[in-house]
Amino acid sequence: MIYQKKILVILSILFISINLQSAKVEKKNDKAFLRIVYTFTQKNYTRESLSSRTDTMALDIGLKLSEFYDLTAIAKDSLKYSVFQPAKVKSVTLIKNPHIAESAINSNLNGNNNVFSPNSYISFTIFKDRDEKHVYTLDKELRIGGISVFLDEEIYPQQWIIESDTINILNYPCHKASTKFRGREYEVYFTQEIPVNEGPWKLYGLPGLILAAKTTDEIFSFKAIGIQEINDRSLNIPDGRNSEVIKDIKQYNEFIQSKAKTESYIFENNGNITIANKFSSKKIILLETEEY
Repeated sequence: MIYQKKILVILSILFISINLQSAKVEKKNDKAFLRIVYTFTQKNYTRESLSSRTDTMALDIGLKLSEFYDLTAIAKDSLKYSVFQPAKVKSVTLIKNPHIAESAINSNLNGNNNVFSPNSYISFTIFKDRDEKHVYTLDKELRIGGISVFLDEEIYPQQWIIESDTINILNYPCHKASTKFRGREYEVYFTQEIPVNEGPWKLYGLPGLILAAKTTDEIFSFKAIGIQEINDRSLNIPDGRNSEVIKDIKQYNEFIQSKAKTESYIFENNGNITIANKFSSKKIILLETEEY
């Protein structure tokens, strides 16, 4: 059964590639035909602690575009919005005093409340345009009233060194490759059985799909846990009109650190909603450094 599914995936990709010449794909619009689900793990999430986090991410792949996003964000947002339906809300309390907010957070976390924390999922979405060699980042400050930012970068495929090591991931034979990108060294495994020049996050440029990647310091890692064919999901790169456009990765990193200074919580109990924000002095370890 697994072998048959692999054949279907390969045939689908080849069929789409053959018909690419007759397909007229509008710039910055595409249709996804394949979804890869990854775990994204970050050890030592902050410089002040050894805490880590793992998120479930999806990479939706089209003929020329891709979208990389938190797969659980939609479900968490849907749950939050269902609680915030006007007919269900009895009261809303916004706590601005930082000392009162911290006390409220500590007490409500131990109570019988529905708890929503925007910090609990990944806020960025990465879009790639492989033909134009552009990568677009849309990132939202997820607390109520937060802003979103948009970054457009020209990023050519990384310069890879393909090595002799091989492993199997999801029953696909994979070859090892390595590269340096923005201050970090990466080791990845890609499979030529899925001949798509793609990978998680901003990684791409190999003769096959990247199924696993990690930084050599082992702080960041991506690993595929599922592959599925999807039926023409629309891929649309935003134009940034409803976001604050930022100019470079340095400015984007400043936004990330600024966003991390606020920990937001929303508590709901029988229609009574409490919103509390507290200050955090933690400094996030960045995936991209300023070393180019």
